[in-house]
Amino acid sequence: MTNKQSNQIDASLKPDTRIKKQQHFNLRSIEHSDVDTIANWYRQIEDISIFDRHTPVPINHTEVSELVESLVADQKIDKCRWFIAETEEGTAVGMTALESINMMHGNAILPVFIAEPWRRCGLGIRMSAMMIDLAFKQLRLHRVATLYRSDNVATAAMINRLGFKQEGVSKQAWFNGGKYLDLVNVAVLVDEWELNRLVLQTELDPAVTLKLGSRASEAWFWPSKNAS
Repeated sequence: MTNKQSNQIDASLKPDTRIKKQQHFNLRSIEHSDVDTIANWYRQIEDISIFDRHTPVPINHTEVSELVESLVADQKIDKCRWFIAETEEGTAVGMTALESINMMHGNAILPVFIAEPWRRCGLGIRMSAMMIDLAFKQLRLHRVATLYRSDNVATAAMINRLGFKQEGVSKQAWFNGGKYLDLVNVAVLVDEWELNRLVLQTELDPAVTLKLGSRASEAWFWPSKNAS
């Protein structure tokens, strides 16, 4: 989150048996009060090193507080839109955004982070789909991009389902665990998304849903309750 090009989608493949078979999540705007939760996420070196390319080590509460303050400020001038995903009970379980929003050229960058133990239940793909919908349906953007580390197989599988196309590879651009790894750059255009989203809506299990806002209409559910 410290660099507009540093964030990537964080996902995993195998289902976590600790997650209920039916789970419903809400997506809301980030608040100053989320600092404690985000600071805890930034204490986990393996998590943060795969999410934020420019934060290879954990950072402290003060640094996270300053970071959240800057994100809230950036939202006021439409440079980004950050959201927190939470359970029906109000437990924060992840965060996502449209970053580096460029209204002139219609571009944005999509980062997604899911906290343990909430991975592998399908939340990441629903959060990503919601952000893409928001970019194209509300902000009139034309292109959404993201990036991921080449050893992140789970993320590669997820972004393929979302319809992202590989645009290039930055060779040995991400240092982690004593090794230089490739950085994969991908993006999806609005017309590509429109073709893919209808298929994705019917493929996703309706037992796990995500809505944008506590009183969201049918248009802002993933998957739609009538998709099947």
